[in-house]
Amino acid sequence: MADRSTPPTLLSDWQLHTAHRSQDAQLRTLFAQVFGHTMGQQEWDWKYRGTDLRGSLLTKASTGDAIAFFGGMPRTFSHQGRTIQTVQNGDVMVRMQERGVFSRKGALFQVAQHFFSQHLGAGAPYAFAFGFPNTRHFQLGLKLGLYRQAGCLQQLRWTAQPAPWQRLWAVQTLAADAPLTALDALWPQMQASWPQHFLPLRSASHWAWRYQQRPGVDYHLLLVRQRLTGKPLAALALRLHPEHCDWLDYLGPRQHLPHAIAAARAFAHQHQRPVQALVSDAVASDFCAAQPQGLHSSPSDISIPTNAIDAAGPTASVAPWQGHLWLMGGDSDFM
Repeated sequence: MADRSTPPTLLSDWQLHTAHRSQDAQLRTLFAQVFGHTMGQQEWDWKYRGTDLRGSLLTKASTGDAIAFFGGMPRTFSHQGRTIQTVQNGDVMVRMQERGVFSRKGALFQVAQHFFSQHLGAGAPYAFAFGFPNTRHFQLGLKLGLYRQAGCLQQLRWTAQPAPWQRLWAVQTLAADAPLTALDALWPQMQASWPQHFLPLRSASHWAWRYQQRPGVDYHLLLVRQRLTGKPLAALALRLHPEHCDWLDYLGPRQHLPHAIAAARAFAHQHQRPVQALVSDAVASDFCAAQPQGLHSSPSDISIPTNAIDAAGPTASVAPWQGHLWLMGGDSDFM
């Protein structure tokens, strides 16, 4: 994907760049310094697949040392039959020594403003940006005029429950290397069920990348089928943790949410732990209505921002995707 690469911008002893794959070693070193653990090149490539562009990088002009980074991972959305290229911001990193300036002169504002002004808006590679920042980062982004709130994630938690025998449908566990072509029929049905929402791509190839090709993480994929014909009805992606089971993703029409919830609860029951899901507030009510029994719903501490500026300057105060993003925990890059 093309980007609006520009010559480095000098800010006193700071220098802003558009970061590319050739700078991955420097970016991963900064990642280790900021987050306290390393990320291998294989996982880094998985995360930024399909693009040479990594984000915006702030360095010290006199030494070339990395100071801050604002990453951007390409995402494809669907809305009312249209395909929209967007970007998920992540790997937002500021070196410890530069974190004390919470103003437009600070490192975070400089890298975020550079990314938004170079890569978002009409004629730019991406229509809009979104992300899953921590509370402190989100509040700072609002204060600096970088972000607007587009939604938030609700935490839904169901008790585990044995699998009910169903005459009409059955659940198939998909092997880690199984072809996922059966899932492609579900994606158009899902789009038709939520026509007013902005849905991230959920094709078979996307699920293969997200849940079968991520290095070092094991996921569990379930396919709900019609018992008599074998027709796919819905698919789920789950991840086991010591104390709970994360339901990360759903693929299918709204009408089969009850079957999917029953399948998730049965899987969790097999492993003797509750199941929980992070779901955007735009669609959380659909999940709650599909199976209210055994459910506890509460706000999470994760807000979903969108960009408040782009290549043309400040964006409209209300964008069409605000309040209409269909997201689950699996739409992040870190769960």
